[in-house]
Amino acid sequence: MIQRPQTIFLSLVLVANCLVSLGWSIWAKVGQAGQRAELFFNEWTLTDAGKTTSTSAMAIVLLLTLSTIITLITIFSFKNRIRQMLLGLINSLLLAGAMGYSFWVIFKEAMPSFEPEAQGKYGYGFYAMVVALLANMIANRLIRKDEMLVQSSNRMR
Repeated sequence: MIQRPQTIFLSLVLVANCLVSLGWSIWAKVGQAGQRAELFFNEWTLTDAGKTTSTSAMAIVLLLTLSTIITLITIFSFKNRIRQMLLGLINSLLLAGAMGYSFWVIFKEAMPSFEPEAQGKYGYGFYAMVVALLANMIANRLIRKDEMLVQSSNRMR
């Protein structure tokens, strides 16, 4: 049952995290000679002349899994707004860490592998992580607003 509007935004965080986890591409780059680099939730692959090299991206897996678990805990701890605010802050840090690690993999490992002047393109998974981060921030703001309203009514009593 939806108690407050922030539950909708926290549910959006869950959906976005699940879509990234299902295998939506975070970033891809195709070279002129047919090379291809692609970053997914659990690995980034480099294909050159029919030879594919895969490297694990376990940090993204760990950060997004923890974010999903914390979001579930946050949704079901609606009676304790202080805990929700703390969990929301931790969740924002985890999502920002996942995006930061994605940028690190893109710019330090995958992009220089071939044709540095050619640009890659961000996939739907990257945009889903952005939506998750923004929805989490909006939910945190709504939780804080609820807490301020409760404190204001307590002062009036």
